[in-house]
Amino acid sequence: MIQADADVDLNPLGDRAWLARFPSDARAASWAEAVRRRSWAGAVEVVVAYHAVAVLIDPSKVDPETIEPLLRQVRPTEISPRIGREFRVPVAYEGEDLVEISATIGRPIGEIIAAHSGITYSVRAIGFLPGFPYLGELAEALAGLSRRPTPRTSVPAGSVAIAGRQTCIYPEASPGGWHLIGQTPLVLADLASGFLPLATGDRVRFEPIGRRRFQELQGCRLGEV
Repeated sequence: MIQADADVDLNPLGDRAWLARFPSDARAASWAEAVRRRSWAGAVEVVVAYHAVAVLIDPSKVDPETIEPLLRQVRPTEISPRIGREFRVPVAYEGEDLVEISATIGRPIGEIIAAHSGITYSVRAIGFLPGFPYLGELAEALAGLSRRPTPRTSVPAGSVAIAGRQTCIYPEASPGGWHLIGQTPLVLADLASGFLPLATGDRVRFEPIGRRRFQELQGCRLGEV
């Protein structure tokens, strides 16, 4: 019997997927890249999230059970994880919740903006909406806010928000319960044209801008300015 790597906890995820868990994001990313390079027929998608990887199976092309022993042969240390791209994201820090955040954490708005834009974030996962990046980790000064007790029914596209130890960007208008601190004028995703530039492992740096620059960049695509 083939044994799994000691660092891989592999379990079925329904009848069309397998879920592997790891002690770190780096091992998860490395294992996912190794699985992708196998290009197995029937393994239609490999999705990375926090410390975990889902391998989605098309049962019309392969019996999901035949994939299990193949997955158990893959080692998370087999290759280095992909080195992602770095994106600059301009943000007008005029979010609806800035004043409330300031009062809650006891820090002035200028300090909040400096803390949020002062570090480089890693794209830990893409989910919730196509192109919606979960970015970590927030500076300690901003971390720990619970999500809003009552989510908004509509958050504008491009909204930049924080919750817990993460920040995010809403690629399209949608309901949402994160705390809004700003908005980017850039387009993050366009399904019609297949424009989905962000991937797990990419890096994001926020850049404060004024309203005039916001208007100049309105409608430009991420990575193209």
